[in-house]
Amino acid sequence: MKRRMFSLRLLRPWAALSLVLFAVAVGATAQPRFSQPHGLYDQPSLTVTMTPSNGQSDIYYTTDGSVPTPQSQLYNQPLTLTSTTILRAVEVSDGEPASPVATASYLFVGSVLAQGNSPQGYPSQWGSYCQISGRAKADYEMDPEMTADPVLRPKIVQGLWELPVLSIVTDKDLLFSHENHPDRGGIYIFTGPPVGDPTGHGWTRPASIELMGGPQQHDLTTGCGLRLHGGHGRLAEKNPKHSFRLVFKKEYGPSTLQYPVFGPAGMQKFDQLVARCHFGNSWQHWSEGNRQKAQYARDVWARRMQRKMGRSSVDALYVHLFLNGMYWGLYNLAERVDDQYGKDHLGGAKSDIDVVKIEEDGGNHIEATEGTLDAWQLMTSVAARAADDEAYRQLQDSLLDIDAFIDYMLINQYGGNTDWDHHNWFAIRRRGQDSQGFRFLCWDTEIIFESERENVLTTNNGKASPTGIFHNLLKNQDFARRYLQRAREVLAPDGLLGPARVVELWDSLHATIANALYAEAARWGDYRRDVHRWQSAGQLYTVDKHYAAERKRLLTSYFPVRTARVLRQITDYVHVDETGIIAVTPPSPATDDRFYNLNGQPVSRPRHGLFLKNGRIILVR
Repeated sequence: MKRRMFSLRLLRPWAALSLVLFAVAVGATAQPRFSQPHGLYDQPSLTVTMTPSNGQSDIYYTTDGSVPTPQSQLYNQPLTLTSTTILRAVEVSDGEPASPVATASYLFVGSVLAQGNSPQGYPSQWGSYCQISGRAKADYEMDPEMTADPVLRPKIVQGLWELPVLSIVTDKDLLFSHENHPDRGGIYIFTGPPVGDPTGHGWTRPASIELMGGPQQHDLTTGCGLRLHGGHGRLAEKNPKHSFRLVFKKEYGPSTLQYPVFGPAGMQKFDQLVARCHFGNSWQHWSEGNRQKAQYARDVWARRMQRKMGRSSVDALYVHLFLNGMYWGLYNLAERVDDQYGKDHLGGAKSDIDVVKIEEDGGNHIEATEGTLDAWQLMTSVAARAADDEAYRQLQDSLLDIDAFIDYMLINQYGGNTDWDHHNWFAIRRRGQDSQGFRFLCWDTEIIFESERENVLTTNNGKASPTGIFHNLLKNQDFARRYLQRAREVLAPDGLLGPARVVELWDSLHATIANALYAEAARWGDYRRDVHRWQSAGQLYTVDKHYAAERKRLLTSYFPVRTARVLRQITDYVHVDETGIIAVTPPSPATDDRFYNLNGQPVSRPRHGLFLKNGRIILVR
């Protein structure tokens, strides 16, 4: 049966037009043309012809991902492809390259199912472990126990068709060479982790990417820089399936990608994108507890919920990622929070944007990845004095978007996020007189929805963290009232964080990836059983057994009760009554009848201000 991933004839008129216009834009530079579109194919063979743009130049090509040169294979007749093939071609005149390199990935379903563990030219070992001794055993195969199963095999195939494909193509040595060299070393070997040997950190390699197929019928081919992304997910022993960052610079291709990655309603320009591997709560994770909770939707749920609340958020697209034609699993293609993101979401110019985050490399520390820390340091300093109404007014005037901050905190409190906020957050602000202040963005929110009893309200990682800012703001009566009012609104039975609305969003993500997860399971579900057990022996993780069990737990034991429980946690912790009394329980060092200042020192005659008494914060007028 012939089956091709996409066809422009299937597009809505607006989608076809946008893709055709984009194809014209990138096709303005002469380069070889292929007779067949890139994509996923389910047929025995495919014949592809290549023609030069001027009808006269010779074409030289490769099929292994490497850049073709005049020393590569000369094209002189149509090619019959019977398995996955990466075609890269260049026009040559007078013995010299005369065009950019054209790339097309022809991915055969049969090749995906038969993907073995010894691809030609690829190493049998990857990089060194960082916190334990040894070197990672390479893992390329689709688990034959699953692909040969008569029940699972058609589900794997169906799942491959239902998402867009992101094909990353580059010279295999730039990925897997063991040569320790900043220009030639393999980025999958020297991962640049935040602990141990940092070799490889920041190494960027030229690559071609293709985004194709899926419900929106994507059809993109462009060049970019390729580097690894993430923190502890780059440690070989903790995670064999790494995340990638796609960097758009003139030295690799376009300086800015202009393409509707997230659909016509999303942003259209990107300086960077992140292909997130799903590390926390995944089947390849080093911890058995994480593997049992794999759902591949928690982080996207938090970002989508932030948007439903009317706030800035990071867009996301589920994709199947292929690396030089090898299936690498289910990924999440996301916006990278940088100055281009800030310009598009907040307005102004790139030069107006401050982006602040926790950087794990070199030890967790706060840094400005765009702009400066000046406004951030002022904001956290003023927030520490938020009990004073004048400081609070200064804060909400242009330093912090108070209402957006409340929603951000409620999402993390509802989720019971325990892998935060010592890391895993971004804050972004546009400078200028009309600035609305810093906004926090949900990011890497993978360790949520674990226990329906989880309570993170007392978490406080200091004044320069979201939780520290939150606790300082709670000392202000206006903030406490606004926080409680919003909590009661969104945590109402019919609120955005009510059971029905939470499950509605959760099920929309499940519907997107339910079948695609069979391919992910075939790729990585056996890793901790067959390749590297490390701390605990793994199982063969499957959709129908492990994913389904966790989904059932969430739908029957977590979501139905979590909303009411979190609201009760909040109302037990923070009280604001009609007399202006604010109470936060339990902040006091003592629970007797004496008054204390907020530093815990006894006060004999309290005057105007906030004081501690019997474990409560009391406003004395």
